[in-house]
Amino acid sequence: MAGIQVGPDHVIGGVIHVQILKDPAKPGEQAFSAQINAPGFSDAIAISDNASKQFRLPGVTIAGAPVSPTVLVQVENFTLLPAGASASNATALSFLLVFKLVEIFRITIGSIPVTASLK
Repeated sequence: MAGIQVGPDHVIGGVIHVQILKDPAKPGEQAFSAQINAPGFSDAIAISDNASKQFRLPGVTIAGAPVSPTVLVQVENFTLLPAGASASNATALSFLLVFKLVEIFRITIGSIPVTASLK
């Protein structure tokens, strides 16, 4: 997904880097994605209500032992703004990008609150 970076680079758990991107060639909320970069993993997730993606983090060391935990990233609390707007008349969107370790009862390791203009 091509795009222009919106806001700063976000770091989750000191290992996962996330950039929110906007593709000016796409309309409305379809223009947004999150580029996820981590050791051994680089991919994007389209931003939409309840979108999710799972990936492994190879070569991570926890308490001196190498592990490859599974991370689940989810789009939560997706909202078009102003309140009650539809995809055709929204001026902004808001969501929470949540990262969870799957092996440890889906414990949240970080989240990124995002509000972005559609104009």
